[in-house]
Amino acid sequence: MKILKPFLFAALFITITAVSCKKDKKDPEPETPVNETGTMKLGFVNMVDNQALVFNQDYVNPKGDTFKVSKFNYYISNVILVKSDNSTYVEPNSYHLVKHSSPSTTLITIANVPKGTYKSVSFTLGVDSARNCSGAQDGDLSTSVAGDMFWTWSTGYIMFKLEGTAPKSGATAKILEYHIGGYGGVNKVQKAFSINFGGSTTVDLAASATKQINFKVDVNEFFKNPALIDFTTQYSQMSA
Repeated sequence: MKILKPFLFAALFITITAVSCKKDKKDPEPETPVNETGTMKLGFVNMVDNQALVFNQDYVNPKGDTFKVSKFNYYISNVILVKSDNSTYVEPNSYHLVKHSSPSTTLITIANVPKGTYKSVSFTLGVDSARNCSGAQDGDLSTSVAGDMFWTWSTGYIMFKLEGTAPKSGATAKILEYHIGGYGGVNKVQKAFSINFGGSTTVDLAASATKQINFKVDVNEFFKNPALIDFTTQYSQMSA
């Protein structure tokens, strides 16, 4: 079995695909008047090329080999919304576990966002080193939520997990198993994304309104960029 280098994690995905909006009332923070804030939603749409990801359905990887996915999880953290004047809104306690098996987790809701015109968003794929080294915590970092996304044998989080099967897998049971973690040095796998909403496009967030931004998350990017994965020899990876 060849060991996949952790940097493969960095090329997983992300392209922006849509922006939509609707009115929605949200409870404000005590110090912020309700008429000065709105809500931003970030939707993560899991795909394989241009097909929606469906568990246990056949897909073809960039090498031309068939595979199925049975689990697909990843952490999104440190969300920052950037206004047209370059001022920012930093989401507090910003750690979100996206699980394809739980559709509600693929839509991240950020409440109490100051009204204004926003031009971009940045976030991290993974969990930063400060929180990764603090043991199990609260919210989506709690063991009750993280579940098998937390390594009990090596304190820290699995930041990306993909499991499935492939006829050409070199494993006896034909499994695919990629559990990617690590936060420092050659094992650092977190990836920072900064995504403009597209050219001169901006998102105007009015008071008491909700805006939604959707992102395409392409599984096949993991299998081809920056290196083509061969299921016969690269069918398993566990890095921490």
